[in-house]
Amino acid sequence: MKFFTKTTGISLVLLLLAGLFFSVNNGFTQDPQTEYQKQLEEYEKKKKEIEAANKAKTGQLETEKQKNAAKKALNDGNTSLKKGDAQSALTSYGTAIQYDPSLVQAHYGKGVALARLRRYEDALAAYNKAVQVNPLYSRAWLSMAMLYRQLDRFDEALTACLTAIANDSTSDRAFYELGFVYNKRKQYQKAADAFGDVTELNSKHYKAYNAQGVALKKIGKTDEAINSFNKAIEVRANYHNPYYRLATIYNEIGRHKDALEAALNCQKYKKNYAPAAFEAGMAYEKLSQKANAIKYYEIAKKSRSWRHPAQYQIDMMNRKK
Repeated sequence: MKFFTKTTGISLVLLLLAGLFFSVNNGFTQDPQTEYQKQLEEYEKKKKEIEAANKAKTGQLETEKQKNAAKKALNDGNTSLKKGDAQSALTSYGTAIQYDPSLVQAHYGKGVALARLRRYEDALAAYNKAVQVNPLYSRAWLSMAMLYRQLDRFDEALTACLTAIANDSTSDRAFYELGFVYNKRKQYQKAADAFGDVTELNSKHYKAYNAQGVALKKIGKTDEAINSFNKAIEVRANYHNPYYRLATIYNEIGRHKDALEAALNCQKYKKNYAPAAFEAGMAYEKLSQKANAIKYYEIAKKSRSWRHPAQYQIDMMNRKK
């Protein structure tokens, strides 16, 4: 019994010593100040992560908000442009660009609005900005080409037009513009070829057939020109211009009955059209129908541009009495 009691006491002492050793040792390995510092660092790390996430989320929301505002301003600009209010459209497009400078449609719309306000150099700058944002935006290249042609800057017009086609080789509008650029450069065969490309892309493009005929006539390809004018009429029978063009050719090659028929058809679809009236007068004169010739020359005289040529023909007929 005594032995057991003694042994138990010794064990308790040993346990107490072991506990004291463990507590002291644990104190050295887990200093409260160090543990606090670790927790503080962890807290600061988490705090920064949360702040960064919130900032990114706020930035995304702000960016999205600006993009939506830009789209609204763009739509407002398009609406104003359709209503014919170019000045209001210009303001809206400017707002859209402020919210989102990468919105290529806003730069393009700004160019259109400026062109309508006859601020041509500013319009060109806006179109150039559009293609800087997106070099593949063919609409801006095409509008640029049309404006350059209007300003008689034909080399620049050609470059812009060819770029538009390179970006969109299915655009009949771009090939149609190319034809007119070549016309201005007096490259009539190339013009005719470009108008031919238009009709390959769009077989119903009656104006392209007509323009092709004009270009072909310039280089003396009379039969081909007649064919093009007739194709224009096949597509749009009430389009007056190819009838006038045919009347001119037919009078030139001595087919006066055909010329008269074409000229009268032109008058049918565009009443008192002075150029066609003159050709009708010419055909009647060649067919020895003086009264009718004078009648149509008098119609032609109502136009300032045709007054003197028509009066000259009347005077010539009267001298032949």
